[in-house]
Amino acid sequence: MEKPDCHGEEQGTGGARAEDGAPAPSSPARSFSFPAPVASIEGIKVLPLSKTVRVLLPPLFISSLPRRAIGFSFPPGLEGRLVGSALLVGTAVLAYLLGSAFGVYAALGIVWLMGGTGVMILYNSTRCGVAFVKEMCSTCRLRPIIEEHEFMHLSGERSEEAVWRAAKKKYSYDGLGLGSDPMIHSFCPIAKRLKETP
Repeated sequence: MEKPDCHGEEQGTGGARAEDGAPAPSSPARSFSFPAPVASIEGIKVLPLSKTVRVLLPPLFISSLPRRAIGFSFPPGLEGRLVGSALLVGTAVLAYLLGSAFGVYAALGIVWLMGGTGVMILYNSTRCGVAFVKEMCSTCRLRPIIEEHEFMHLSGERSEEAVWRAAKKKYSYDGLGLGSDPMIHSFCPIAKRLKETP
């Protein structure tokens, strides 16, 4: 698969830190806002997976349910174009059939469930790409590692093991001080993976 034809400022873990205190009290306005700024790595945008994003893209809501799922991206390149196009065509056909049989609300429901995801996958396959990071990880000092992980997938690396092998060459469990950092969750997949022997 081809790499995105984009350029941007790459981020590292040196400048990223975990928040020292608890997040500010929630409010209706904050519930649907991004808890941290949108990041960019080599032109790929990384968005916090807010409630708004999960409502707009229902598949991300489902895939983010496991605690260990912290970063998300849709397939890039030719695979993304095929999947995105198939979803959009399927959405149009189902919306027409359901609209004819059950009315406009059924058609709008299928557009909500499938259409936005199809558009996002197609966008990822033809433009610079967008990845997502879970809200609880969006202010963590390990967020740049998540961003690099998703960047590699969006650049065409399909193997999860290959991505983790590359991460272990660059980072180490002890070097990042993961064993003594109370801000790192016990179920964090980055800590668990880096602790494993190569």
